[in-house]
Amino acid sequence: MTRPLLLTLALAVTLPACTESSPSDTTDGDELPTDGPVVTEDLGDGSYESVLDSTSEEAWTYFDFESKGHVEPADPADDKVWDLAALRFNVKSNGGTSGKGGAQVAILEGTSFEAVTAVPTEGWISDEASGPGTGGEGANVEPGYAFDNWFDYNIMDHTLAPKAERVYVVRTPEGNHYKLEMLGFYDEAGTPGFVSFRWAELPAA
Repeated sequence: MTRPLLLTLALAVTLPACTESSPSDTTDGDELPTDGPVVTEDLGDGSYESVLDSTSEEAWTYFDFESKGHVEPADPADDKVWDLAALRFNVKSNGGTSGKGGAQVAILEGTSFEAVTAVPTEGWISDEASGPGTGGEGANVEPGYAFDNWFDYNIMDHTLAPKAERVYVVRTPEGNHYKLEMLGFYDEAGTPGFVSFRWAELPAA
């Protein structure tokens, strides 16, 4: 058998194998949502940034940490599929008066996102009408949300900005823990109603 013929047979055997393996090389089974009411970006350091379209004044946008994206609970008050939800500047968690998921939130003041490396042992609250951490300026107080006071309101230009040096830790209905830093309320064009936050999973307590 001549050398050119051997080379042709070798290519015929190897090329189909490369073609079949290429799809699995680019699919990791954990694709992030890049459009829709929730967009999540992998920041490359173990953390993510999610943006919730909360421009509606009637319909909440629901978010799940475990799936990193948008979910649509059949009954938000009795469904454990969601963790957080946003409606304009309001942010609620799936616990207390907001849902039966048992979600809780710990608010850590005077710290940075990077500095939080462990699950807090105290300070946990749920969404309650009169719970601690609720009733921030401009926030709804019936019911009150653990995230009510996440922003500072600028009376001069009527804009919202996340409070500095504040990190939230969320305990989800599944019992997982995620640290969260609020980033903003506006899209790149300055349109309000886009709640954004950076988040990462914390190791089990």
